[in-house]
Amino acid sequence: MVESEQHRKSNKREGPLKKYRLASELSDMVQHCQSVRFQDFQTATQRGKCYELISFSESTALRLANSCPEVFVNYNKRFLSRVYPNGMRVDSSNFNPQDLWNCGCQLVALNYQTCGLMMDLNDGRFMQNGSSGYVLKPAVMREEIAFFSASTRDIIPGVSPQILHVKIISGQQLPKPKASGAKGNTVDPYVIVEIFGIPADCVEERTKTVQHSANPIFDESFEFQINLPELALVRFAVLDDDYIGDEFIGQYTIPFECMLPGYRHVRLRSNTGETIPDCTLFVHLAITNKKGGGKTTRRVSLLRRKKNQGDYPSMKLLGIKVVDDIFKTVSQSLRDAMDLSDKVQLALMSLKETCGLAPISNIKQTMRALLTRIQNSSENTSMSMILKDDYPAIVVHGCLPDILKKALLSFETFVDECRNLIGKSDGVCDKLISARSGAMESHEELQSLASQQGMKGKKLNRTVENFAWNVRVLKGQADLMRQAKVRCLEDMKQIRDTASFMGIIRKSDGDINRAPSTGSITPASSPLPNSPPGDGHSPLASILIPVHHMTELAEEDDGGITRYDSDQS
Repeated sequence: MVESEQHRKSNKREGPLKKYRLASELSDMVQHCQSVRFQDFQTATQRGKCYELISFSESTALRLANSCPEVFVNYNKRFLSRVYPNGMRVDSSNFNPQDLWNCGCQLVALNYQTCGLMMDLNDGRFMQNGSSGYVLKPAVMREEIAFFSASTRDIIPGVSPQILHVKIISGQQLPKPKASGAKGNTVDPYVIVEIFGIPADCVEERTKTVQHSANPIFDESFEFQINLPELALVRFAVLDDDYIGDEFIGQYTIPFECMLPGYRHVRLRSNTGETIPDCTLFVHLAITNKKGGGKTTRRVSLLRRKKNQGDYPSMKLLGIKVVDDIFKTVSQSLRDAMDLSDKVQLALMSLKETCGLAPISNIKQTMRALLTRIQNSSENTSMSMILKDDYPAIVVHGCLPDILKKALLSFETFVDECRNLIGKSDGVCDKLISARSGAMESHEELQSLASQQGMKGKKLNRTVENFAWNVRVLKGQADLMRQAKVRCLEDMKQIRDTASFMGIIRKSDGDINRAPSTGSITPASSPLPNSPPGDGHSPLASILIPVHHMTELAEEDDGGITRYDSDQS
């Protein structure tokens, strides 16, 4: 204490401290956001500026997320919000950041010095986009006229649900949990697969326990329906089954959008986020559209769709005649869009079934199986593929068994349905977009039109929400129709490529273009399509940003899920 005072006095004798003049322009660049106090969403929306940042405590943010999730999401479309842990967390524990990401909060601060499940989710979330620290929010959380509730348990309009097929095959070099000596050197591992996202997606499944094995064989399969893929996280956790308490062995968390199909080795990480050497899970992953995969019993529901009008996306009534009339004009177009897509998916499912393949098989696998069986059916049978108006058709000379005739009929039906969708999709999309544009013209006058009808309070809010819902349905269905057209065109290309590789495609009646013989068909993997970015109000309000509360973020390791082999076999 005395030494510090003497040191301070000696510093004073050296003279006054030097002051440096800074450019005001440089100083303005240091602070991008101005912190303001939160009163309520109405005041913040009316008076807020794009550069203002509101900091919410954990308890306040969760209360708002539970009481008014739709308003919270709409606020975060235009403004920035930050959430920090409660001061009562004296042990530096963490809350679940997924609940606040679901509301669109851009900066969710965590205690980085505390490892565990919450930090695993944070590391997994910002693994995408090259681990740059910025993740684009889903389009439904960025579009100005769109209705989305963070607490929804229903299918989101305009978003196609996906089916994730996970097969846990085996584990390799699983270590004994640290500080665990009750069972000697043996481990009894089991795997938990968890989905984190909106409430409708949150679910977990576990495998059986394999006794006394560091290299267990599980061989168990699970299916998960993902309603909002862009917000979903998939976590693989391996634990040691113990009668006292299950011990943690390793985990890996990855965004659903970053998963690629096929056989994969998942490199497990410790509770501190470090990769465990040589410790992996061997899994098989497949992702299918809800209507194009899963169990074959789904065909029944698709066949009965025409009898159940509730399966079609519907327009909600606003109580304003001039606006309701616009939405009513596209009711048939919405049905047409869903029918066209469903017929293609149903035809594809039927083709896979007649070829004896699983619903998760891709079109190349299906065509290889069909064409190979036709080639091997009889020595007197010849086959070629020709293009009729740019669409493939199989020409067979000779007799075929009834099962192959049925498979050929399923192939022709699939091609016809794809041709029908490709030809009609543009017209259906034009009608949906035209109706949306007509409705948007009355958006500015919606409040006055509702007031003329005597609407106020909750009824007025419900009218505004219904309008946003209808607009989102129209835009979403138009986007899904375009995506369905792209998939059909890609399927036709894959069929032609498969036939060309097998040397049976015919350019003209007298010429067969044969590929060089390779002795076997080499599997080819299909790339994962990239989702086009949606519209947003501002770059900052449209992204999620990782934030630490106490310590700096450690540098992210590269990789995590390694490709083992192609998913075609």
